[in-house]
Order: sequence, then C-alpha cells, then structure tokens
Amino acid sequence: MRSLATVTLQRLARVFLAGTLAILPLVITVGIVLWVVDFLHRALGPGTLIGDGLTKLGLRFSTNDTVAYSLGFVVVFAVVLLIGVAVEAGARNILRRLIDRILKRIPIIGSIYGTSKQLVDVFDKSDATKLQGMQAVMCFFGESGACGILALLVSPQKYSIRGREYQIVIVPTAPVPFGGGLFFIPSDAIQPAGMSVEGLMSVYVSMGVSAPQFLHGGDAAS
Repeated sequence: MRSLATVTLQRLARVFLAGTLAILPLVITVGIVLWVVDFLHRALGPGTLIGDGLTKLGLRFSTNDTVAYSLGFVVVFAVVLLIGVAVEAGARNILRRLIDRILKRIPIIGSIYGTSKQLVDVFDKSDATKLQGMQAVMCFFGESGACGILALLVSPQKYSIRGREYQIVIVPTAPVPFGGGLFFIPSDAIQPAGMSVEGLMSVYVSMGVSAPQFLHGGDAAS
C-alpha cells in the first residue's frame, strides 16, 4: 500500500505538470519574443555600430546620450515610415530603380545587395507568384527512407550534381525557426508534406506538439 507521502508527491507532480502544460504556449511565445528583442538589441542597441549612428544623429537635438539615441531611433523610424507611404502611393518601382543604379555599381556591395534583394523578394507577399515554389516537404534518408526530416523546399528548380538531380531545402531549428541549415537533397528523396508553410513553422515552434494537426496522424500525404 502506497504511503501518504508517495501519494502526495505524485499528486503534486501531476498538478505541476498540468500547470506547466497550461502555460507552455505562453512561455514559448515569450521566449521567442525575448530572443527577437535580444537580437535586435545586440544589432541596434547602444554601443553597436548602428546604435552609435542613431546616437550621433540624436546628438543634434540633445546632449544626453540616452535621449539622443531615442531621438535618433524616432528620426530613422519616421524616415522609414515616410518611405513606406511613398511606396504605398506608387513610388515603389522608382525607388527600387534608384537604389539599384547606385548600389549595383559598387563592387562587392552590389553583389551583397543583389542577394539581399532576391531574399526579400521571395517573402514579398504582394507578389504571390514568388511564394508558389516554396512548400513544406519531407526529406527521407536511410534504408527504405526510415528517417524523415520536415523541411522547406525553396523552389522547384533542380540542380544536376554528379549526374543526380538535387533540390535546395531549408531545415529550420526548433523552437526558434529563424535559423537552420540549407541542404542540397536528392529530388527522389523529397516528398510533399501535405501542409502549409505556416503549419511547418507551427510544428517547429511547438517542438513537434502541433504535428498531429498538420501531418494527419503521421501520414504526410502528397
């Protein structure tokens, strides 16, 4: 017969587990937000290259470093907002052509800009055709495809390497799918996962908990 202490500990464990599961979505959400905030702080905060630039801009209006940084941030935010208004008003193509002409003529910088522009264009939802090639897929490895990896197929384009066709996929990291690895996978090892890109992100963010909602009980039908 179990002792009172054992029963009490087991009940406490169940209650603690129930509480943990109840707040886990909130914890994951807060964790991702904090990760993004920390990343932005390390990239844009005071003491960084961009942060120092914002401070110097704000020093034109205030001698206090903290106030100057805040004012510099506000000025840059206002400028970006004005550019957004101009783009929405129809100046998008004019602005792009102007920036293209300036940056593409600069060695190295032009190559970096061109690559960055292609990446941004892929995620530009104003042109849905650029997103059509991206889809969630399963990549199978090992004997009889015993191991499967959920990944994002970048495009339907195939590359011939050593006489075999490959495609590019991105394997995100969990639970923060903003990073990951880029792989060339044999085309015959790739199959549609039967879910949306949003579903793929949900699976990674939830560390697999939401997989049954999108993989239909584990059957990744094409």
